[in-house]
Amino acid sequence: MQQLPATILGMGARPLGIARRRITPARLVVLARAGEWTVAVTGLVAAALWLGLPVLPFAAAFPAFALGLSGLWLGMLVSSPDASAPLGGYDRPRGVWLWAVLAVSGALGLLVVPLPGLVLAGSAAGLAALWRLGLHLLIPVLLRRGRVALCVIVAGGGVEALATLERLSALKGQGIHSLGLFDDRDGARSPPLQLGVPRLGRMADLPGFVRAQTVDLIVLTMPPRAEDRIFQILAPLWVLPVDIRLAPHDSKLGLHPRSYRWLGDLALLDLFDRPLRARDALFKRSFDLCLGAVLTVCALPLMALIAVAIRLESPGPILFRQRREGFAGASIMALKFRSLHHAQRDEGAVVPVAEGDTRVTRVGRFLRRSSLDELPQLFNVLAGDMSLVGPRPHAVGARNRDMEFAAVATGYAARHRVKPGLTGLAQVHGLRGAVTRPQDIRRRLACDLEYIDSWSPWLDLRIMALTLPAVLSGENAY
Repeated sequence: MQQLPATILGMGARPLGIARRRITPARLVVLARAGEWTVAVTGLVAAALWLGLPVLPFAAAFPAFALGLSGLWLGMLVSSPDASAPLGGYDRPRGVWLWAVLAVSGALGLLVVPLPGLVLAGSAAGLAALWRLGLHLLIPVLLRRGRVALCVIVAGGGVEALATLERLSALKGQGIHSLGLFDDRDGARSPPLQLGVPRLGRMADLPGFVRAQTVDLIVLTMPPRAEDRIFQILAPLWVLPVDIRLAPHDSKLGLHPRSYRWLGDLALLDLFDRPLRARDALFKRSFDLCLGAVLTVCALPLMALIAVAIRLESPGPILFRQRREGFAGASIMALKFRSLHHAQRDEGAVVPVAEGDTRVTRVGRFLRRSSLDELPQLFNVLAGDMSLVGPRPHAVGARNRDMEFAAVATGYAARHRVKPGLTGLAQVHGLRGAVTRPQDIRRRLACDLEYIDSWSPWLDLRIMALTLPAVLSGENAY
């Protein structure tokens, strides 16, 4: 067995740049969120005491408390930690200005309508903005001093390990530290240094290293040979809204019985869960019908003006109808306001619209940049073909010229396990516009699958609340 250096195996040794007393990024997010709640509620309570609301009759104080709590709840909803970032987004300024916007809105609203509830909401938002600002300034200092760190070991080698190290190195600024790699291969197949990460020994050396060092996570990489057959079986099943389990008969893993899901005496391992149970699906449909009806009624005058503008500018139909992939891969007829010259329409969405594209009309350019061309899809929502929130519907056989989306994004069909949405997690993260590179569709697919895996009514409300700021930014829209 290859002997590891004493400085590595020594009980007192620790990786360079990582403090002895530290917390993981996940723990920091929990503490930061708890502090955010605490300061926001403190601001609301302090404002209530200052206004003397506790001594007022219930009928007089309740509206103020209801408005203040609504503002607090809205702020907490739109400032939820970013689940895709190890630090939850607390190292970025976005959360600061979200709270600041609520605080300023409360202050401006107070000048127009002097309601005590606006004082409560504005006070909570103001203190939360200061908390976020403090964290935004403090976290980089903690990262530099190694006070926030997740120590990771990679077990395995080859191209799979290199791909894993590349992803981990991209997260170094988020406190993710790759301590080393353990692999049984030698020579060019497993070089002593990859992306600045040393190979510390063979697999047999790993237990000794973990006992001597503080390791938070071991990432086991494996060649795709064992996965290929599973992928072949799962590929046609990903689209289905059903539970998928693996029956590991005669498995030598020796997992604890509680690691399995049992069906009688049959032990199963989870692969995929049905995204929405019957109760959740009923709630989501009711939400779509109620809010969708309200939005449709409110949008009718605007849609009428858009229809007139389209008709006056260029000949052709007002609406553009396109076959798109819906729930469980079924084809739906999605509606949009026509934004291209009718003679240059692209019914298969094969050629993406680029900035300055001559096929786009003047009215269409405004509609696409503001996403108002999607308004007719409210009728798709009411008809049940779409939902207000979900993965955006792609054209049937979605592609960009010669690049087929399903061919470059593994698990692409899994995005069809819920109804497509008028807006989605990818859109509020700025992933809009043309798909020109394989990584574009992979990033959007990652957001779609994250939404499906973590769906909740609060997530839908949060995405709806964040849609307007995302649309107004105009990012990647043309």
